[in-house]
Amino acid sequence: MAVAVPLLLVLVAGGLRLYLLDHPSRIYFDETYYANDAHEYLSLGVEEDFAVHPPVGKWLLAAGIALFGFDSFGWRFSSAVAGTLTVLVVYLAGLRLFRRRGVAALAAFLLTIEGVAFTASRIAMLDVFLMLFVVTGFWLLLVDRDRQWSGPHREPARPGEAPLASLLRRPHPQRWLAGAALGLALATKWSALLALAAAVLLVVASELTWRKRVVGRPLARAWPAAGNVALTLVALPLAVYLVSYLPWFANFENTRPGKARCPDGVCALSLPAMVGAWWDEQTDIWRFHRDLVAEHPYRASALTWPVLQRPIAYYYESCNDDKLAKGECVVARGNVEEILGLGNPAIWWLGLGAYPLLGWLAVARRDWPAGAILVFLALQYLPWLAATRPVFLFYAAPLVPFLCLGLAYAAWHLGRRPLLGWVPTFVTVMAVAAFLFWYPLYVGLEIPRGAWNLRIWMRSWV
Repeated sequence: MAVAVPLLLVLVAGGLRLYLLDHPSRIYFDETYYANDAHEYLSLGVEEDFAVHPPVGKWLLAAGIALFGFDSFGWRFSSAVAGTLTVLVVYLAGLRLFRRRGVAALAAFLLTIEGVAFTASRIAMLDVFLMLFVVTGFWLLLVDRDRQWSGPHREPARPGEAPLASLLRRPHPQRWLAGAALGLALATKWSALLALAAAVLLVVASELTWRKRVVGRPLARAWPAAGNVALTLVALPLAVYLVSYLPWFANFENTRPGKARCPDGVCALSLPAMVGAWWDEQTDIWRFHRDLVAEHPYRASALTWPVLQRPIAYYYESCNDDKLAKGECVVARGNVEEILGLGNPAIWWLGLGAYPLLGWLAVARRDWPAGAILVFLALQYLPWLAATRPVFLFYAAPLVPFLCLGLAYAAWHLGRRPLLGWVPTFVTVMAVAAFLFWYPLYVGLEIPRGAWNLRIWMRSWV
């Protein structure tokens, strides 16, 4: 069971994500940016134009293109792999949090059939990589905490070291790995800063409570602990971010500032001058995201995300008289194809009932799993409420693994009570039924307009 359960989850998740992955066979939605950017990475080592996001996610898309060619399967392959791996990591994180294989499997299965995560796994965009790196960092922090809290332990004393220092000194290799994973998230999209803030809060809370348990004083030898947090969760992610730009420096003549400063592709700029140009690019990225003001038909205030008021139509095809006359119809007359970035309504709407229970467990019962999930949910969601720039439902992708973990944990808690043993089964059945019902809109199957209308439950979904 230890191997069979995660293997089955990976096979199901991978199969669903790879099936019909090449449909539609053309670039759609923001693939027009990211697929072409990734292709440029393979030929030039950089993007020629202004890049509004760091390079890691685009290099991963480029890996799929290098393996399978510049076609719809190739530029989406890495997204499908990342989405599948995220399911596995959620299972591993669930084992660490809940110590129950069934609850961990339920969380991972919910992610397998969750619509925002599913559609993000089938399009050449960056959000699925952000989701993978964030939840990987979270899982590694859980491993680090388990190691730190694993019973009586004393590191061998160093010469002249006080007994208290020896007692509180623990190695943190998994925390360093978590910092590297979160650094990769930051080098994919800047919104990973929210996950980094959640990671710092989680580790600080764990350190304080562990010190209180071991020596009775939460601030005992606080400075070494603070230094470790600063190194692993601040300095290391920033270092990973900087390293991700090495190809930018290596191919400076092909970059936007390089074209202006390197005539005929010959660069004689000093390294400090290149660093200055790189810093100018970073400030331009900051200004772009800070000052972006644009109307978009699918923008969705973060306040509306939990109820799925405004999903995003990634792809839509129908056939009218004008298209028919021009021979431009992709589907039969009266039929529709759409890929709708809609969260699984059963998971999201049942999640609305799980949040209060998680909050009660975290506050009243001081329940560590509930608190850890809520920290990553809250700090990755609440700041978006204050966003003045356009935001979209797919920005919630890094939240989805924690939504699934939280819903699975709440369902298990309720299922332990008399007369509520049916709750986990109910959650599973409803989630599967919803996924199957909206599946045609997740993968862009051609269906009659009447069947499409049946699945559009809100006018705001059009």
